[in-house]
Amino acid sequence: MNMSNLLLTALRSLGKNKMRSALTSLGIIIGVASVIMMVGIGNSARVAVRDKVYTYGANAMSISSERPFTERDLERLRRTTSYIKYITPMSGRKAINVKYENRFLESRVRGVNNDFFRIQEWPVTYGRYFTELEILSYEKVAILGDSARLALFGNTNPVGRIILVNNVPFHVIGSLSELGQAFSGRDQDNVVILPFTTTGLKIEGRRDFNEIFASTYSEDLVEKTAGEIRRSLRIERSVLPGQPEDFTVKTSREKLEMAEYIAKTLAILLAGIASISLIVGGIGIMNIMLVSVSERTREIGIRMAIGARKQDILLQFLIEAVTLSTGGGIAGITLGIIIYFIITIAVGWSFLFSLFSIAISFLFSGAVGIFFGYYPARKASSLKPIDALRYE
Repeated sequence: MNMSNLLLTALRSLGKNKMRSALTSLGIIIGVASVIMMVGIGNSARVAVRDKVYTYGANAMSISSERPFTERDLERLRRTTSYIKYITPMSGRKAINVKYENRFLESRVRGVNNDFFRIQEWPVTYGRYFTELEILSYEKVAILGDSARLALFGNTNPVGRIILVNNVPFHVIGSLSELGQAFSGRDQDNVVILPFTTTGLKIEGRRDFNEIFASTYSEDLVEKTAGEIRRSLRIERSVLPGQPEDFTVKTSREKLEMAEYIAKTLAILLAGIASISLIVGGIGIMNIMLVSVSERTREIGIRMAIGARKQDILLQFLIEAVTLSTGGGIAGITLGIIIYFIITIAVGWSFLFSLFSIAISFLFSGAVGIFFGYYPARKASSLKPIDALRYE
């Protein structure tokens, strides 16, 4: 019997019990759909994380230390490190009370210079940035993040209004465009940004700061510049070779690699869990095929009696098992893509079509059919015709 006849015979046999065939394939459908969704969501999550990390600035790095920096440190780094394009102090508090008339807000306060906005490429929607004179003369001026503006002023222009930051009056000179949530879930727009000089004098009560934010001329220079900064600070702070550094330099690339590693590990873990459904689905196929062999024992005997060979019987049952698993695989791929598409629309992530994961899922579902279908097929082909014909 040729392959086309065997395939038609297998389809005819499966068609006689459509509901049972569909239920048998359900485990494969769920398993393949889960794999497609998990791989897709993992890829979309990595892209979303990368975009969030890049909101800090693609060429950016942060230098933090328990031992405070001063403006002198800032100028020395700018002078001695070759590829720094922008550099700003970072001071302030994570939570401080802000008030406008009868509206209150708990917000973060950042003390920076104008390089901060250039590093993050953060445009204003109302008003303007600080002037150098305002920074040098400790002016009480403020720029609001989008969430802070909405909480205090709604959709009206806040420029020219007076807000109280920790009961100190500040003149609002601008507000920023929406930046969105950080990948940690923090609202990056709930922020009030002040000149770092004013923050030190009016809010912090100190003129030094524990963090510096910098960027380079290109992404290729980030690691080289981070190395130069480390060498410069080790010399300045007399850190001997082998001694631990009392400061930390973190680049956007390091943050991105860490975030991508976590996302990739989770995707592999979830895809592994989803693969268990495929194994369970394969066991279901083997179970139903064994039942089918028992039900069709007389049919097998008749076919053998009229000339069917052992390999014909084996191939027929094997094709039935593979048809069940690959049919379930195709349905699972379709279902997985649909659900993955709906999820990306709901959470606003990119839809990333992965032909590789689809091909792997299809081939794996076929392999499950062969692996779990072989034993029932071999059992059917091993029957003796006379015993099969006598079977009741």
